[in-house]
Amino acid sequence: LCHGAPLDEGYMQVTPPVVHTLIPICKIGHDDTGNKLLSLLENCGRASRNVDTKYAKSGRKNDQTARTALAVLPIFKDGRRGCFFDAASNATFEAKEVVGMLQEVTGEGSSTPPTQPLGAFVFGYPHLLPNLQGEALAHVFSRARASMDEGGIIVMDLNGVPDVAPNWIGGGLRTVPDLKVDRVIGPALGHVDILHMNEDELVLLTGCSLTGSKSDDEFAISNAASLFLLCGVAVVAVTRGQRGCFIACNDEERFAKTKALPSSWVDSTTFIKAVDLPEGTTINTNGAGDSFTAGLLVAAMLRHTGQVVNISEKEIIVEEVESAEAGPEVDEVTDAHRQLTPYNLFMKEHYVSLRAECKDDKKAIFTKC
Repeated sequence: LCHGAPLDEGYMQVTPPVVHTLIPICKIGHDDTGNKLLSLLENCGRASRNVDTKYAKSGRKNDQTARTALAVLPIFKDGRRGCFFDAASNATFEAKEVVGMLQEVTGEGSSTPPTQPLGAFVFGYPHLLPNLQGEALAHVFSRARASMDEGGIIVMDLNGVPDVAPNWIGGGLRTVPDLKVDRVIGPALGHVDILHMNEDELVLLTGCSLTGSKSDDEFAISNAASLFLLCGVAVVAVTRGQRGCFIACNDEERFAKTKALPSSWVDSTTFIKAVDLPEGTTINTNGAGDSFTAGLLVAAMLRHTGQVVNISEKEIIVEEVESAEAGPEVDEVTDAHRQLTPYNLFMKEHYVSLRAECKDDKKAIFTKC
């Protein structure tokens, strides 16, 4: 959703962020972990020009006793990871607080609403938020939907699903009625446009069985994912590590309820292979699911909107090349540089290799593109 650390100043000027503004809504305490988190968010905001920490800071002021959650993730040589987690104030984070922050973001009751309409609401890890589950979670999603332009897109990213024996009648594959009354996510599923989980979480939530057989496992994953579609989710994405991912989309009737979703995805299903990494690549899976979910969301938003600009692509390209040479201050970058074109999407992916190939000659880079 944002660049993260800039590769260099020229890269940041030529490749604008894909998403105009990101607004973290979370509980941050007055502690070292909270200071570090805010510092990371603010540094990211300075680099990519699209992270707004104002509301996170405001929430921090409102609760002087809040503590920041902390996770320690050891990474093993084979790519597996462990997790030691302290929920801190996430253990008491409530729906009314999230809704209050949303109201502040949208300017509800204020004479100065936000300059940019809200397009998506991404919610992570309900199993780790005891007061944001079930009907409380459904209420948050309902309020989020009402606050977004044309209802926006609601995304739920799962993590922390408990590894416990199935508690539904008969065990085996879970039924749709039972999944709808799941105490954590059941009541909220009908509000969710994009749902992400990994295959281990799919097994825990549905009781499906994976044997290691490619054909049998693909059938089992497809069958289990369909349960969430029948509960009202529009798009279900299951990541499978080195085996890639599976994505299933609901029917036209469900997509009609979320105008921001691309209609070309209706009734689609696909298994996508993972990209092979070069030999010797250091494997670090931290944030892999988050990155996947963000990418899928952006793909949905771009495919729905298509970006059309009022001036020609050539004019934007020339402006960007000239600006990169002149080196403007961050505050001088105009909205024209934020427009998405095939050129700057290509540059976003290939700028580093093009710099090396063209010996840092920006006009040569432009010609090559």
